[in-house]
Amino acid sequence: MKLSAILNVIETSKVTRKMMSLLLILNGIFIIYSILLSRGIYLDWEIHGFSAWLKSLGVLKLLDIPKVMLACALILLSIFMYLGARIAWCVSLILLATIIFLDVAVYQQMGFQSYFSFILAIGLLMSWRAFPHHSLTSAGFVAFICILSLLLFSMLGSLYIGDEFKPHITTLMDAFYFSIVCMTTLGFGDIVPVSTNARIFTLTVVILGITVFTTSIVYVMGFLARGTRDIVKKRIAKMHNHFIIIGSSVLASQLEKGLREQGKQVIAICTDKNKATYDVQANIIEGDPTNLKTLLSANIAKASWVATLSESDAENTFILLTIQECSNVNAKLITIINQDENRDKISRLRPDMLFSLASLGKEIMMKVLCGESISSSDVTDLLLNKYLKS
Repeated sequence: MKLSAILNVIETSKVTRKMMSLLLILNGIFIIYSILLSRGIYLDWEIHGFSAWLKSLGVLKLLDIPKVMLACALILLSIFMYLGARIAWCVSLILLATIIFLDVAVYQQMGFQSYFSFILAIGLLMSWRAFPHHSLTSAGFVAFICILSLLLFSMLGSLYIGDEFKPHITTLMDAFYFSIVCMTTLGFGDIVPVSTNARIFTLTVVILGITVFTTSIVYVMGFLARGTRDIVKKRIAKMHNHFIIIGSSVLASQLEKGLREQGKQVIAICTDKNKATYDVQANIIEGDPTNLKTLLSANIAKASWVATLSESDAENTFILLTIQECSNVNAKLITIINQDENRDKISRLRPDMLFSLASLGKEIMMKVLCGESISSSDVTDLLLNKYLKS
């Protein structure tokens, strides 16, 4: 019990976000410092001075550039980690995994910094509940920074070793093209790395493209889709005296479209695999219509009419039974009979109106064949007199 309580505090406390953000900054600084220190072995700054030591660093080796950029990205992401952004937590975890991979597979050395990154990644996994915030602003900014940083790294790196590719990369447009191809893992093969450095550089870009680029795009698109669903839910919650169409038959989709074109508020309920039956403008709730929770999400308590238009009489029956479980539903119920022999069974549920297209079509065809005239009032009488609940 005590252990679970401690873990719960660790996962949800604001102190956790502050601690993880600070550790992320320290990790990024330590990575940059260790690289600079390894490049500054030529002169002792205490003897020759800081200026002379700085000049001795020169340009970082190509294989050090990925870790420097990853370290800078971690320091930047720590700001959003402090704010509890889930996207920052996700990208930081991916970057730490990438740093560990570079140490093991590329640099082939595991030092204190590698173990520190590994422990920090474990800590992030354990404290995922401390980063619950989903914000389009933070998600978009983090995604933009990650993609821009990766693009700059890929372009500058490919230009820096452009003569180690076949054909050579000599222009910004060639570098931009090669970067996009690698980041999106398309791999057309028209520009090929021919040296060890070029292959390792390309491998780094591909790995970062798979992780950072893809994750950022998918997260932002998923957030936008989730935001759209939330907007639809809020709009449905405000509806009253609306119509609810249940089912995915042609009759259901046409009735929904007709009511919507007349300016009526309509909600359609169907399963996910059948939602293509309706227009894209339709307000659709995906779910099992025989589930009470699905009906309540359509604000059925404030609806004026509910039409069960499934192509299965059994499903219509179960839907009517589910609706009757809602004690506060005052909407009028309409249901369709697909097989006329089920009329007596369905009528026991006492819907306000039930009708059979087969029976209605039979009555109309008989009048036509017998030479009797048919008016709109005749059709209305057939519906009201024969299929209205007494």
